[in-house]
Amino acid sequence: MAISLLKTSLSEIKEIKKIRKIVFSDEMNIPESCLFDEYDKTCDQFLIKNDETTVGTLRLRKENNAIKLERMAILFKFRRMSFGIKAIEEVKKYCITESESKIFLDSIYDVKDFYKKCGFTEIGCVFERVGLPHIRMEISI
Repeated sequence: MAISLLKTSLSEIKEIKKIRKIVFSDEMNIPESCLFDEYDKTCDQFLIKNDETTVGTLRLRKENNAIKLERMAILFKFRRMSFGIKAIEEVKKYCITESESKIFLDSIYDVKDFYKKCGFTEIGCVFERVGLPHIRMEISI
């Protein structure tokens, strides 16, 4: 298994949109209007690849002297196969090369145990976003 993060350009946003729609709208019933925002034009977008096969997507954005991991989505048929864990490892490597020392995210509460396995810790209180409970998590690298 050779996982890589492929930094994308806006021309490749079509594939990212498709994955977000499948994972967030179709599976989780999050309104499509919530899947994209003004940060999509300025943040670093990535496709998660297993060799040539796209298994998911994520984006990274600089905020408050840290990197915020957002919109991570692994397609259903590739879940529970360590692709997510390996993608987080690649995110950590990328952040180190960018001289970043902290990553944080707002996890959907039901997914927080995945991020705990990756070394993230919960901070703050549970809050609601897009109709789902979330928890902020962070890791120092």
